[in-house]
Amino acid sequence: MKQIYFVPNRCLGCEECVVACEKAKGADPRAFVEIVDGYFPIPMRCNHCEDAPCKAACPTEAIHREETGAVVIDEEKCIGCGTCVAVCPFGVPYISEATGKAVKCDMCTERVAAGEEPVCVAACPKNALIFVEREEPMQERRQRMAKHMKLAVSHEGSLMGRQG
Repeated sequence: MKQIYFVPNRCLGCEECVVACEKAKGADPRAFVEIVDGYFPIPMRCNHCEDAPCKAACPTEAIHREETGAVVIDEEKCIGCGTCVAVCPFGVPYISEATGKAVKCDMCTERVAAGEEPVCVAACPKNALIFVEREEPMQERRQRMAKHMKLAVSHEGSLMGRQG
């Protein structure tokens, strides 16, 4: 199952992801950018949690998981109670002023089903958002760490050889 991942050192805070989302989804954007410590931009969108607290807490079962893995809100069933807003650890869902219903990222399920990337990922000019299989970022991280550790060990060994 594919997931949207954020690569922090690539993000410019340009909000192209937000603009693309607004164009695709209408007036209620499903993504936003938070600036942390006055400097670090972090694109915020639903993480489509495996044990999605919003799904578990919804009293009308308006929130469900699609085959793509996306956790989505069925607007017909949503009563706008805000329970999903209260339980989300990332503060992503919100109640739309226009509709009175809960709104959050749906991972562009229609695009993903057609073999495309979500619009936020496609719009990011620096590839700070990537759409990959769940394990890929961890495998890359492990490989980078192994490479750095190997370099550190070989560097340490060459220094020891010079001292003796």
